[in-house]
Amino acid sequence: MPPKTTKDQKGRQLFKVGTPLKDVIPQSVKNPPRDPKTLKAPEQITKQSMQEYHAFADPEEWPGDEVIQGINLLQGESQLTKCNFETDKYVAFWRRPKNFLRQRWQQESEHEPPYMNMRENRYNMNDDYYSTRLETVEKIHYMEKEVEHQLTICESYERMETQDEVELRRKDFLEKQAAQQKNKKAGKKQAEEVFDENPKMTSDVRLSDLMCSDTLPPNSRWIASQLQQIKDRDIRDCYTQKSLSSKIYPQKDGAPIYNPNGKYIVKLYFMGKERKIQVSDHMPTTFDGQALLPQSVDKNQLWPMIISKAVLQLWDYQSKGSLVGDGFVMYSLMGLLTETIDLKTINSWGIIDNMMNNNHYVQKDVFVSTYSYKNQSNLNTNNRSKKEFQLELLRNPKKEFENYEIGRNKHGSPSQHQQQQDEQEEQQEEMQQDDGQEKVQRFRKTQRGFSFESLSRSYSIPKSLKIPGNTNLNTCFSYSIVEQFQNETGFNMVYAQKRSDRELRLRQEYFDLCKTPMNKMTKEEKLELRRRKKEIKEKLQDDDKKRISLISQQPVKHRYLRLKSDVQGKDPVIVFSPLAADEIYIAKKCVVNKLNKPPNYDIPEIKGDDKSVVSANPKNTDDSFTVKPLEDFSSVANAQEPFNRGEGGFWVHEKEFLSLFEYIQIAYDPKRYNLQLLQIQSNPDNDITNYDNIEMIIVQRDPDADDNAQVSFLYGFQPKYSQDKDLNQQIRPYSMLQRFDLETYESILDYKLLNQCVSSQMLLLDNKNHIFKMNIYSPLNFTMWLASNNKIITQSVFDYLIDYENYQKQSFQIDYPQCEANRYYVYFRFKVFLNSPKDNGSFVYRLKSTTDNQLLKFLKIKLCEIPPPDNNLMLTTIEGVHKNLFESESIINGTQRMMLRSQTNYYFILEGTPLYNTQEGTFELDFLVNSEFTFTLLENVEPTRYYDKYIPTKYGTIFRERIFANDAYASIYVRLTEGQQAQQQQQVAKGKQTKGGPQELEIVESEMRGERLIRLELYHGEDLIVYNYGINSVTLSNIALPKDENYVIQASFDLREWPEAKIKSEETDNIYWFTTIFASDTVALVRDTTKEDKEKAIKKSWEDKEPGRAVNAKKSRTKYLLTLKEELTPDEQALVNAPRMTKKQREEEAKQAAQKKGPKKDDKKTGKQTKVEAPVETVPQQRQIPKSENHVNEAITQFLQHLEQDRIMDHYARHAGLINVRSDVQKREIVEGILMGKEEIAGIIQRNLKMREEIKLLQKDNKEILINEFQSYRSSYKQELTDIFQQRDCIKQDLTQLMKKEQQLFDLCKSDKVGNPEDIEKLIADPSQLDPVLVNAAKQVINNWRIAIIQEKINTALQNFDIDTLQKCVDQISQLNIEGIDTSSAEDMLDEASGNPNFQTEKLAELKKQGKKPNKK
Repeated sequence: MPPKTTKDQKGRQLFKVGTPLKDVIPQSVKNPPRDPKTLKAPEQITKQSMQEYHAFADPEEWPGDEVIQGINLLQGESQLTKCNFETDKYVAFWRRPKNFLRQRWQQESEHEPPYMNMRENRYNMNDDYYSTRLETVEKIHYMEKEVEHQLTICESYERMETQDEVELRRKDFLEKQAAQQKNKKAGKKQAEEVFDENPKMTSDVRLSDLMCSDTLPPNSRWIASQLQQIKDRDIRDCYTQKSLSSKIYPQKDGAPIYNPNGKYIVKLYFMGKERKIQVSDHMPTTFDGQALLPQSVDKNQLWPMIISKAVLQLWDYQSKGSLVGDGFVMYSLMGLLTETIDLKTINSWGIIDNMMNNNHYVQKDVFVSTYSYKNQSNLNTNNRSKKEFQLELLRNPKKEFENYEIGRNKHGSPSQHQQQQDEQEEQQEEMQQDDGQEKVQRFRKTQRGFSFESLSRSYSIPKSLKIPGNTNLNTCFSYSIVEQFQNETGFNMVYAQKRSDRELRLRQEYFDLCKTPMNKMTKEEKLELRRRKKEIKEKLQDDDKKRISLISQQPVKHRYLRLKSDVQGKDPVIVFSPLAADEIYIAKKCVVNKLNKPPNYDIPEIKGDDKSVVSANPKNTDDSFTVKPLEDFSSVANAQEPFNRGEGGFWVHEKEFLSLFEYIQIAYDPKRYNLQLLQIQSNPDNDITNYDNIEMIIVQRDPDADDNAQVSFLYGFQPKYSQDKDLNQQIRPYSMLQRFDLETYESILDYKLLNQCVSSQMLLLDNKNHIFKMNIYSPLNFTMWLASNNKIITQSVFDYLIDYENYQKQSFQIDYPQCEANRYYVYFRFKVFLNSPKDNGSFVYRLKSTTDNQLLKFLKIKLCEIPPPDNNLMLTTIEGVHKNLFESESIINGTQRMMLRSQTNYYFILEGTPLYNTQEGTFELDFLVNSEFTFTLLENVEPTRYYDKYIPTKYGTIFRERIFANDAYASIYVRLTEGQQAQQQQQVAKGKQTKGGPQELEIVESEMRGERLIRLELYHGEDLIVYNYGINSVTLSNIALPKDENYVIQASFDLREWPEAKIKSEETDNIYWFTTIFASDTVALVRDTTKEDKEKAIKKSWEDKEPGRAVNAKKSRTKYLLTLKEELTPDEQALVNAPRMTKKQREEEAKQAAQKKGPKKDDKKTGKQTKVEAPVETVPQQRQIPKSENHVNEAITQFLQHLEQDRIMDHYARHAGLINVRSDVQKREIVEGILMGKEEIAGIIQRNLKMREEIKLLQKDNKEILINEFQSYRSSYKQELTDIFQQRDCIKQDLTQLMKKEQQLFDLCKSDKVGNPEDIEKLIADPSQLDPVLVNAAKQVINNWRIAIIQEKINTALQNFDIDTLQKCVDQISQLNIEGIDTSSAEDMLDEASGNPNFQTEKLAELKKQGKKPNKK
């Protein structure tokens, strides 16, 4: 009978009526079909929550500041509150501050605590024991009271309000006034107040610095760094603009106060809301009273410990281990969102440069810091000798050597002790005069140290110094990046480096030696003085040359960062910086004022041995050796100061920074932008939180702004975590933004994965529409922050496609029945067709269940292409499964897209195996299309089930059934179970019948005890169409079953995995198979007995030809089995020992048995005598061979056909001569064949000879061609070499002339005599080929010579009273803008002679009267 239509409990029709079985099964089929059974409804619906994550209860929300102020915390004693404080080094003891601070005070005062003596005398009790104990307790109480009297939360003071505070007070006043206006309307009259515009006195809080050391746990060090950063940068709450101290209650006049009872309330942020955290002042300490939370420098201030404990208590709601690197602390305290950047993967500093600009520093909306997990090891360098160092510098002047700045204090200046130590070591080095090998480990720069380097390159020999133990950097600690500096304008950093102490000391010594009188010196002393002056001069000249060479090189771009943290409790940080803080300030000021070098920067020159070291400026004629400071910019008009970002900290070079730190953390203020706060709640029916409605993020273009304007987009994420730490470690909640292509429904660009407790990412975008898709995994609640300059819209993918992509929506509702747990089921099947001229198309679908969304977790969507009627091709996959022409599977996860080809039919199927009993319900299926799609819901007949017991066979076949259908698509599910029969059914099986006739056996199913690999196959005749494997169950999904009689379905065990399946045993006795068919029309199963029928026919033919063969075979089989047994019974032994009879003996035995038979009974009754016939000798007949057409067995048939064929036997002669006798004709033919073969061979030889001659000619021609080409190439190469040599000679001549010119120029510049400037001008007429340093020096020499010539002319004219010459010289000085010449005397003489035309004559006459002669030069 075909399955009928069924309805659920609500009367909904779920299935259609199928084709009757008589129309499906052909009449030629003799075996009856199997009786189909309907699927059983589950006895009990076990809808269960699959949620494995159990969240902590949320902390209490903040009731409001006024409510908290109304709570009297000063009354009653505090209850101990603990946080999950884990440390590997110490066991935490929870003590109040007055207890552990008193204990630490005793230890620091180097007095042994009184109770220690009491503990030592504990077992030696005497009369004074109790009195000593009483005195000790009294002292302890007294000391605790003294300590408690000094305890405070933080320091408070009074000051005037700022303008921002006045505006906040105005805002509060307006809000109160608006509330009063409402009360007036309600009939309540109140006196009106007037706002006071003048600033008032207000109380404020001054937070002290923190103490931090390596002994603190990592979480405590991290919290200390965050608190210190908030204190240093004066970070305010981004929502209330209040300071950190406002978080602690109780308060008085807006400042937190100390509570003797130890009860405090701290306001923190969690999951987008303000939370109330109640804290006691019991703090974790070690046994000796050392606090394990960060403390203030003033240990009487408790604010760091109270806030740290509150943060750790809130951290327990996340059930995570390490706080280091997480933005949880900064968010919970100030509401800031942090982004962590891994320095190992950083490609550019673009976003960091943007966040470090001055606008963010002034607005205080971005804060940058850095930290590291790793411990810094010793920093070593390779050992090099002095000679190797110099050679390396000459070979590769750009190679960077590691120089480390050691001994800098907090502000970057070296310690005095370190300077003295450097001077002593330098003096020892100069006294030794050792040219041997010296080890180079590090070069220690002082504040005025000049290393002649672009960055860290030094021409001088670094001293062998002691290697510091480490850099003193705190691990798991965050340092604020206050500012950075880059010489992007091409500024050469060498100009900012000051002269070293060594150079200044040498120059001072040289100057002192020059001033030393030599009149009273002996000859040896004079020689020693000159030798020392010459030695110093050579050193200083080498320094100047190398300084000039470095300046002449191309400037190298560098980045310096200034880090700061005023946390105390550890030695100063020792890091590498080629430049000191004041030197970087000089470089910054030069860059700001667009200067190539500082105005006071000059290169000193050294004259002769008898002259002192003077500046290039002739005005410097002071006797004292003076060097103008590089910080002096007074000579620059309207000099600008660089942006001031405060003092303190230490500078680090970029390369050293990347080696010391691992991460950069940027904290953003989300309230600076248009902020959207999204709080998504989880559903216990789903294992992950649904966020479909906000899946798409659209950052819209601002029409009022320029298209090139920069748009900031901040995306923050905070999930809730499970109480089970193992689940949190296996799959941590995460969020990720994606640039998504909705055409292909694939991600184009995946942004950074946010998987911390509180994390964010800042994107700098162009001013246009930007579309993002969120990819979030969070089993529990999560909070998101979306902030941008422009407007932000969140939508579902469906709404976005409808609103912006012009998609059309088609909706369906599909009912489904109750389903058993762990049973395969097909829920619906659609037929999809794309009628579009395009090559392909796509549709988007969304599937939901109205009753149980958890069900979708165990289902999958399958898209199968329907092959054309004339194409029955199948696709073989890697797994060896033949599937339809196109087939794809996907899990159900929100909104998904399917790609289809045009003019092609597809099946869209939902199938799966739920893990629990499900109730009936309805699926809501929505399709979005932008093409001509047709969706047709195909109705199925009611699923049918077949089952039977497994009977072991030698092939391991579970079942083999013929399958009949009427052009249907079906999914076949086979499952193995271990079944047991009820007692009533067992009686029926034994032959007992109950009323109503025989009844079917119902199987009580149970799971298989082992895992058995089974194979399900579909055959068409003998051709395998499709197959699949499975463990204890297997499915053939969506197979096409046309109307055909030759389809067979077979299930079998894999005998390689389980060879015992073919033997009947306890394991195979209770195995049952169940087959469930989900089809679009009626499908019938008929047991396939073709193989058994053939075997029965063969056995029957054998029995007909040889009666008793089956009995004899059975006896032989029994006898063989008995031989395998070790112990036999007497009957069995007799059967084994019975002799085996031949065929002839069996025939004679049968004949004798026939002869022993008596006469017939009728003859005895009548008494008649019968005639006894004489025995007739019979000739045994020869057995006839059966014919091949009478046998079914294929092998026997082939053998008989072979026997029936004719046989031809060839007999060969014994002597070969009888065979090889040839006739005359054959002989002639053989001779003619030989002759023809000879002619063919001769022709082949002739052709080969001819071909060989042709090859020789061709080789000769090719050889001539190659020789000619080689000759031409050789001549051209010779010509090229000749040209090259000529060019080389020309270059040599040019270089020789250039060297001569440079040598002449160098000699002229070196000459102490003043020459003709025109000689040098001729030499530098073409300066492009000359050394630029030499050209600059020559220009300086020209200037000096012109100054000297003009000075000499002025002096001569003054002596001769030559007014014309004086006027020309003064005019020339003013025209050429020459400095350094004193023209006051000349101007005085010109002024004096201006009204007297006979001035020169009168002066010469006076000179003559005095007896002096004028200068004739």
